Amino acid sequence: MLASLFTQSSVSFDPETDIPDLSGKVIAITGGNAGLGKETVLRLASHNPSHIYILARNLTSTQEAITGIQTLIGPSCAPITPIKCDLADLDSVKAAAKDLQSKTSRLDILFLNAGIMLVAPGLTAQGYEIQFGTNHMGHFLLAQLLLPVLRSTASSFPDADVRVVVLSSLGMYATIVGGYWGGGIDFDSLKQAGSSFVLANCFRYGQAKLANALFAKEMQKRYGGDGITCISVHPGVITTGLWKHFFGFAKNWGIGGSWISGWGKYIPVVGPRSVEEGAVNQLWAAVGKRNELPGGEFCVPVGVQGAGMPASSDIELAGRLWEWSAKEVAGYMP
Repeated sequence: MLASLFTQSSVSFDPETDIPDLSGKVIAITGGNAGLGKETVLRLASHNPSHIYILARNLTSTQEAITGIQTLIGPSCAPITPIKCDLADLDSVKAAAKDLQSKTSRLDILFLNAGIMLVAPGLTAQGYEIQFGTNHMGHFLLAQLLLPVLRSTASSFPDADVRVVVLSSLGMYATIVGGYWGGGIDFDSLKQAGSSFVLANCFRYGQAKLANALFAKEMQKRYGGDGITCISVHPGVITTGLWKHFFGFAKNWGIGGSWISGWGKYIPVVGPRSVEEGAVNQLWAAVGKRNELPGGEFCVPVGVQGAGMPASSDIELAGRLWEWSAKEVAGYMP
């Protein structure tokens, strides 16, 4: 539980010195055009990967991000290609997976990084609660569609070290406001837009982030034996665009950003953190030493286990969520 934030030592990982040579490796990342995703691409693109693919909704902003990264790195920058992908629309996700697989037969690292936070109530194109549908369902389908190339990569290359890195969050603790003291998912709510009441919105975000951690746990259980390592991570409280939604809600409750930052400094792994600092945990999960990776676990910066709520380690709940999700996306599978 949260006590581990104070009792466990973090893993030593410095992106400046600890990212290895990535020659031959192919990387795909959702939301690599902004925030943590962009910083992750920037860090990795200078270490010789064969190719990086950024999956994002807006191709214009994605190309602008790519141009900026190429300018910063210079001629040694790895090839970076944008692919249109709207995680709130499973048809778009399926098209993106097809596009990616038409471009590469190898995939070493998959970052399920993109997400939304505390947006207005709504539904995805297929009728899922907007935060759960975007943060979990879109990524679940993408991973399922890319599973053949992940497994093929793991079995076809002598140096293969295939990883799936899922961006979760300690925001999972927001499920407490829904009465799930140990964490939980209200399956009956997953196809409802829900109330605009701030605590209801927090709960919906919390269960979406809990779903990310449960997905990683179940994927490791199912495919770890195939040479795929899956891990979920919390970046810390990061000063990205997502937080504008939180501060909007917090202001209505008389809670300002300075209050959050003031208390957050006493728990370094929680926040506040810059984007550069926030990307470290997922970079470690993607390219850190293989023997240090706790497959299936939820880790806070950097590599600290045990901070998730009890439900994040619930094997039965992870299996139930997987089966529910698989049934929902069955019509999109080959």
